[in-house]
Amino acid sequence: MDNLFIYLIILVILAIVVVLIYLVDRVNAIEGRGTVGGLVSQAAAILTSGPSLDNGFNGLSGKNLWDTACGKAEPPLGTPELESFRKRYEPILNKHILGLIEDGGLDAAGGTSRSPQATRSISTLRANVESWLPPQHVKALYKAGYEAASNPADLTRIAQGLDETCTTLYARCDIDIGQPYSQRVFNDASSNNGGDKGDSAATLLEGPRADPAQKGVDDPGAESGDFEVDPGNR
Repeated sequence: MDNLFIYLIILVILAIVVVLIYLVDRVNAIEGRGTVGGLVSQAAAILTSGPSLDNGFNGLSGKNLWDTACGKAEPPLGTPELESFRKRYEPILNKHILGLIEDGGLDAAGGTSRSPQATRSISTLRANVESWLPPQHVKALYKAGYEAASNPADLTRIAQGLDETCTTLYARCDIDIGQPYSQRVFNDASSNNGGDKGDSAATLLEGPRADPAQKGVDDPGAESGDFEVDPGNR
């Protein structure tokens, strides 16, 4: 009887040992897969991330780009750095404004309308820069182009509103606006009592004109070799 009891104890002990060995092996297998999976994930992240393309503004885009141009960077930029930043940012702001005005004119000519977006991709020689402008000003710029093409008889009022919007945007960034935008985008019809009712969108909205004060300089920042705007895209 005693021998049988001893045999049972031995069998129980062996069973416990077998179970423990199995559990340890399973734990090691799970940890091994986790380690391999982690290494694979890290390697994939490194390969897919790669070096970020410098857009000329330290990677800033969208509202962060706008806020920095307005002097709201965190941490704040020093005066020389901020002046250089604004000099490089002005061509982006200019192309964004002109693009919205042109969109409005083209939509009016095509008999359609839309709600313009606050963000816009601006093509440059270095990279595509995502620009952002306050939504209320975006709508005003688009509306100016749309109304100039669809209601040329009211061009004087439209030009005044356009200049007020653009002046506000440039003032927010503390950048000299130079030539008024109404003179850059509207042709001589703007000085002819708002244009004739029969004028078409094509005659009132020409291709955007460059500011004569910046003749020969598509991008002020290009002088230092920091940043260049592609004059072929808008």
